[in-house]
Amino acid sequence: MYRIKKFFSFDSPTYIDWAIYFTAFIILQVPAIINFYYNDGHHNAYIQFAQSLLNGDLSLPSTAERGDLSFYNGKLYLPYPPLPGLILVPFVAFFGAAYVNTVAIATAMSCVCLYLIYTILSKLKVDQEYFPWIIAGIFFGTGFWYALFTSHHVYAFAHITAFLFQLLTINELLGKRRWWLVGLFIGCAFLTRQFTILYILFAAGYMLYLHKISKEKISLRAIVGFITSIGLSVALYFIYNYLRYGNALDSGYKHIVFIGVLKERVDQFGIFNIKYVPFNLYCTLIKGFNIQFKGNGYLNIKDMDLWGTSLFCASPFLIASFKANWSKILKIFAWVTILTIFIGQLFYHNNGYEQVNTARFTLDFLPLLIVLMSLGISRLPMWLTKGMISYAVILNIISFIIHLLYQ
Repeated sequence: MYRIKKFFSFDSPTYIDWAIYFTAFIILQVPAIINFYYNDGHHNAYIQFAQSLLNGDLSLPSTAERGDLSFYNGKLYLPYPPLPGLILVPFVAFFGAAYVNTVAIATAMSCVCLYLIYTILSKLKVDQEYFPWIIAGIFFGTGFWYALFTSHHVYAFAHITAFLFQLLTINELLGKRRWWLVGLFIGCAFLTRQFTILYILFAAGYMLYLHKISKEKISLRAIVGFITSIGLSVALYFIYNYLRYGNALDSGYKHIVFIGVLKERVDQFGIFNIKYVPFNLYCTLIKGFNIQFKGNGYLNIKDMDLWGTSLFCASPFLIASFKANWSKILKIFAWVTILTIFIGQLFYHNNGYEQVNTARFTLDFLPLLIVLMSLGISRLPMWLTKGMISYAVILNIISFIIHLLYQ
């Protein structure tokens, strides 16, 4: 009985325990892995980009669907940062583009995320009784699960990739603090989701904390290594832009072939505009769980509201982040990093549409919010913590079932 309790509480798991955890997690994702084939996953633009790279070209095949792609000088390009495509290159080279399943790869990366979450919780000295609840909340009670389930899409696969590198950044800061590696992880996150470059702020805050509070000396060599790693990532992105559009500062977003409401927005107000702030603020912080109805008397379910659900309505347990018991310097820089990313997103023309029961752009700072939540959750009643996490997981399950049945 004691052994079973240790297993389910993630108390000093053995190699066999981890094998069981990973196997169970993968089994739970089998429907998503199979769903890849029912959603034309092989036309994932990152897979096509990887194939193009192997062919010595940065442009995508002219037969590619133009949605979410940029069109420039008669060629189609992937407008997003290149790292997820680079990760897929060896898989495409070995198996062939037709046999690469991005959901399966995202599931493997999620297993690494699971281990990193456990490691981070251990380093933060979170009470052991909270481990299984926090882990369940993160992987099944936030937008992470939706991103994993839909990682046959370009943006969702990028979210899982960036999430992994954010966790690697935090884990390295809490552990060995090899600053060149911290910079590399932030750079990799940036080469997946641009706003994550702002993790530089938290890393700088951690340096300040080590200097002022822990009296730990940070050598000039370490600082240079940190800056160099990030600088190389930014330089690579600029070169990537220049080779595609002839301008290092042209990300390609303005060349995207938009459709529907996003086209209406961009045509009138551009990619970034203050006009988008009220809508995005509402969707990210206020908007509730919403099922759309149709038909006579609006009594028939149409689908889930694809504008999503706000962060704390979908995952209420994250409010524990406001109770975090941590060094004042680290809390300030964590919140500054989170808010800076969030404020930048408010001006963007899209809030993450299409998305189910999540504000998926919050995944760009969710790992840091998870750290704060984990450090504050013991200050809430245990019954409330369990209730909020259970609610979040059940809400995700309900929304996924409705979306799968009625989309």
